[in-house]
Amino acid sequence: MSNFSKIIILIILILSFFYIKEKYETPVYNFLSSIGSIPEIKFNSKDESKTEVVKKPVEVPTGEIAEKETAYIYFLALDKNDNGIYKKVQREIPTGENKLEFAIKELLKGPNIVEKSTGAYSEIPKSTKLLGIKQTSKKVIIDFSSDFQYGGGTDSVYSRMMQLIKTAINNSEKKKIYLYLDGQQVNCIGGEGIMITQPLSENSLEV
Repeated sequence: MSNFSKIIILIILILSFFYIKEKYETPVYNFLSSIGSIPEIKFNSKDESKTEVVKKPVEVPTGEIAEKETAYIYFLALDKNDNGIYKKVQREIPTGENKLEFAIKELLKGPNIVEKSTGAYSEIPKSTKLLGIKQTSKKVIIDFSSDFQYGGGTDSVYSRMMQLIKTAINNSEKKKIYLYLDGQQVNCIGGEGIMITQPLSENSLEV
């Protein structure tokens, strides 16, 4: 075949190529593949070649938040009929504090401003000092200064004793609780001599 003939054939192929492309909108690589001139080439579509970056959600540690332990302190108040009642208030125990010791200290401090605004008060003399709290596996000794028993009449001494008993029992680990004054266990308290049955209980002041 002469060079001239080859040129004619090449021109015909080129014209055929553009004719087919315009008429049938056939992709170039399909046409060329159909005539065996080049191997079929696979192209990635726009979506396939696109890399989608998915950000992994940041994992925030969800450790349990420990609830703070609460101590219950007993003060006094008046109901709507002006009858005396024991008013229970709660206080959050600071980390590392012993529950019973914290409760007794708060009892001696008396009600705070908010509690006073609701009518709470205490019959425990402000001069009373906590000399110590001794705990064993079976019992607890609460040692106050002797100021605890002075001032006020029989009703006042009775009320302060019940404040102590209720507060101690509700914040202890079911141990036997004893009251000491100035280092000595007491079985009688106050100027008029209220008898105390020990270990302390809700019935310790009953004759």
